[in-house]
Amino acid sequence: MFLALHLPALHPARGQSPDTLRYTLPDIEVEAVRATETEATAPFAVAVDVRDPARLALDPALTLDAALGTLPGTWFNDRGHFALGERLSIRGMGWRSAFGVRGVQVVLDGIPLTMPDGQAILDIVDPALVRRAEVMRGPASLFWGNGSGGALFLSTQTLSPTFTGRIRALTGSDGLWQTTAEAAGPVGPHHVQAYVSTTHQDGFRDYSTGRLTRTGLHGHVALGPSTRLRVTAAAAALDTEHPGSLTREQLEADRTGADTRYVNTASGKESLQAQLGLTLDRQTRAGLASASVYGITRDLQNPLPFAYIDLFRRAGGARLALQGAQGRLTYRLGLDAGLQDDDRLERNNAGGRPGDVRRTDQQETVRNTAAYAVIGLRLHPALRLTAGLRADRVRFDMEDRLTTDGDQSGHRTFAAWSPAFGLAYQRGSALLFANVSTAFETPTTTELVNSPEPGGGFNPDLAPQRTRGVELGLRGGWPTARLVLDAAVFHMTVADQFNSFTSGDGETFYVNSGRTVHDGVELAVTWTVVPALELSATYAGSRFVFDEGALEGNQLPGIPDHRAFLRLRGERQGFWAMATLEAVSTYFADDANTAENDGYAVLDLNLGHTGLAFGRARLQPFAQVRNLTDTAYNGSVVVNAFGGRYYEPAPGRTIQAGLNVRF
Repeated sequence: MFLALHLPALHPARGQSPDTLRYTLPDIEVEAVRATETEATAPFAVAVDVRDPARLALDPALTLDAALGTLPGTWFNDRGHFALGERLSIRGMGWRSAFGVRGVQVVLDGIPLTMPDGQAILDIVDPALVRRAEVMRGPASLFWGNGSGGALFLSTQTLSPTFTGRIRALTGSDGLWQTTAEAAGPVGPHHVQAYVSTTHQDGFRDYSTGRLTRTGLHGHVALGPSTRLRVTAAAAALDTEHPGSLTREQLEADRTGADTRYVNTASGKESLQAQLGLTLDRQTRAGLASASVYGITRDLQNPLPFAYIDLFRRAGGARLALQGAQGRLTYRLGLDAGLQDDDRLERNNAGGRPGDVRRTDQQETVRNTAAYAVIGLRLHPALRLTAGLRADRVRFDMEDRLTTDGDQSGHRTFAAWSPAFGLAYQRGSALLFANVSTAFETPTTTELVNSPEPGGGFNPDLAPQRTRGVELGLRGGWPTARLVLDAAVFHMTVADQFNSFTSGDGETFYVNSGRTVHDGVELAVTWTVVPALELSATYAGSRFVFDEGALEGNQLPGIPDHRAFLRLRGERQGFWAMATLEAVSTYFADDANTAENDGYAVLDLNLGHTGLAFGRARLQPFAQVRNLTDTAYNGSVVVNAFGGRYYEPAPGRTIQAGLNVRF
């Protein structure tokens, strides 16, 4: 993994090309902590992965696991199909997510993918186009509010002093093909970038064919010597089948099979999501003032064995912030507001089409308002204090349009204070840090709606969960040894932990199950053996357990105690190679700790060439073998699935090959 220790590596224009925009603004800092710190000063466990041009061109990176698997403390699970999205957990937060991402704040190019209710859907993220990823690994509600047990900030933006373009095409096992086109360049004092990609796969399992198209646009507009307008837009269209998960017996009989209930009900997903964001930055005497607005729409048709779900979502928000410095003091003040409006209709599934029986018909609205302040104070040339406080109010309203069983309309309101503080001590090229931080997480609209009691309305018994965490860490680079190190130990407690159970027809319900404790250690090392050869290693060792109630002493399912990742990357005379090895220990798939998912080790190999001249174009061929040893393993599990249907098998050995053409 590459860890940038100085601010220039964090700016999308640095390390790639000079910024030609004609304005004067402060350097952009780590966005995962709301631009309050750099990686060289942050008293939090933060890490940055900058994907260089060779990786962008020559690594297929079809999943976030493949693109960003080396980020310490994070774990992506590829389900092998598009229907549920990848699982993401940071220090165990997000372990119970049945679909999408829970417990982690995810932001793409400045637009939050995590909704005001705390749920994130990552369909719109193309892993192959992610140029920079930043992660805050501990509780992050000070910066992001609801659902922020950690934070992941992704950027696809690039700035180039000259026009550049590329077309990439690849094909591979299991009916895979993908095409990508991208162009970027200056327009006078401004800059524009656009991309589009389409991915199709038949899938290695039965009934898992899917197609996903993504597109995006970025604009940087110079409005004067101290003012900049940033525009970002993105859209994704998905159409996929859903094979479901398997029991141990089904897995052993046929790893490529599908759950017959999902096939017989034509389960799958069709969705269209679009988003637009505007950010105005202006340097003032008081500091850098920023104002952002964004809007999101999502249209979903989702046939499942227990229902046909039709959801239309409109969401958006606004953010105001002022960041500045006075002597030894730095400060950032901000106001956030978010709105989520879901029109939900659930009917019976009539062979993959909406039936005549309405099960749920309601309008769900979530409003979030927040204010925060973060200050940094240099106590000594080598010692810096950071402290902050955030206040959030989240209101859920529901209008029940299905009143045959009574009007279940109502509302629920949750409020939270999120303090955090930390100390950072600079010793030579090393940064020692310690902090205490907090997070809160309300139920999502889906979790509130899915009540074990019949009828519509919100579950009145489901309360927010609250997290407190403490961590100690070391981050630094030693040029003479050509080493970069990131190490942290942490302890977290989660009160009123959400938990799930699944009914016989596959519907999931939620309860508060008491307290859980998360303890662990994280280590990431990068060694530049010689200038053209780099070795990276990450390790996460953890123990996450239920600490009270009937489950006391049991381990949290869905999360391994040990995970290690090795990557060796080298280049010589234009030839490029990368080998990666991921090792995961055995972990449980249910709260009772009676079902296990076996540990595994998977080896991938990438080969390519950085450029063969062909007229004004450069041809960059590449190939990849994933799971080189053809290991049989499960890439993910569905925690607490009914009937023992926990397992989501991963493909065996697969081969991808393609060509990237640069202009």
